Amino acid sequence: MNIGFASPVSLQFLSHLVVGGETLPKGYQFAPAADWVKELIGRGHHVTVYTTATDIETVRTFLGDGLTIRIARGRAKGAGRDFFAVERNQLKQMMVEDQCQLIHAHWTYQFALAALASGIPTLVTIHDLPWKVLYYFKDAHRAARLLMAYQVALKGRHFSAVSEETASHFRTYFKPRAKIHVIPNGLPDSVFELGGRSREDNKHGIVFASVLQGWSRRKNADAAIKAFRIIHQDEPSSRLLMFGVDYEPGGPAHRWAIERNLAEGITFVGALPYDKLLQRVGWEVDVIVHPSLDEAFSMAALEAVALRKPVIAGSSTPGMREILDFGRSGVLVDVRNPDLIAKAMAKLAKDADYRNEMGKRGFERASTLYRLNVVMSQYEEMYKTILKS
Repeated sequence: MNIGFASPVSLQFLSHLVVGGETLPKGYQFAPAADWVKELIGRGHHVTVYTTATDIETVRTFLGDGLTIRIARGRAKGAGRDFFAVERNQLKQMMVEDQCQLIHAHWTYQFALAALASGIPTLVTIHDLPWKVLYYFKDAHRAARLLMAYQVALKGRHFSAVSEETASHFRTYFKPRAKIHVIPNGLPDSVFELGGRSREDNKHGIVFASVLQGWSRRKNADAAIKAFRIIHQDEPSSRLLMFGVDYEPGGPAHRWAIERNLAEGITFVGALPYDKLLQRVGWEVDVIVHPSLDEAFSMAALEAVALRKPVIAGSSTPGMREILDFGRSGVLVDVRNPDLIAKAMAKLAKDADYRNEMGKRGFERASTLYRLNVVMSQYEEMYKTILKS
């Protein structure tokens, strides 16, 4: 099958598959999309990736065996003012020229609108909850994206969503009675192989970690920092590692913690290359604390359970309940309350058997449901159904 794949993509993970890949622009920081593309190629499909980058002057095309990468020039600022019209027109033109059998568009924004405008059969995968996003980020850019999602709902025929709650949000606010197939995100076997290796017991104290992108009310990291302060007072050898953008030394999270005398025992690591992040979490961390208030489907939480780490997450955070099997494969608490987070952290720290059991349950569930080959088989069935219709 000749499949178009319209999405944000971390292009560096595809560079070895195309001629001249060393000159690929940076693109987006979304590693899972590259894994999905490689899985489709491995199944014998030809994949044409449609994406954008702000660090190019004109449209770029890269060719490889089973893979074509088409990159439109994106604007670093102001694209939301015209609903990404410039980017959408470039993407649409490339799609019309190529005439793939089907386009799989990710997110309900510019990539989906371009694919739907091309006239080619399109599957749109819903990755977030636009009204929730606007609640936490009240700005013109998110408002524009919200309006784009309504256009996608109006024009689209075939939808999937990464979680039941994401599908429910879309039906409630955008397309009542829409038939939306729930297909979760997946991870390649290589991540699960890392999780299959048992970490040596840490004789120097329990190590917690958070993996978050952005210091914001939505990510709620201040609650995790306050909770760790409670733990650290009782267990001075405990540590908290904070990974992700805005969690680097001297970054917003670090400055906030210092101003409030909450930084003791915390290592602000910041953003790492994807493979190094997985390695550090796999070998250094005992428990993941994920305090986010809004997640359609958290890749950070999925990566944690695939690495056999018990996860503490929000009992009312969309998407998290499904990943953690409603508390049977992880610990769900009210993450707005640092005392409750600390209580869950303390139980996992003090009871090694409980900690190992929760890690095992999460790993086994993820290994069954969230392996990329399982997920991609579901998408292939959808592709066939769409083409038949």
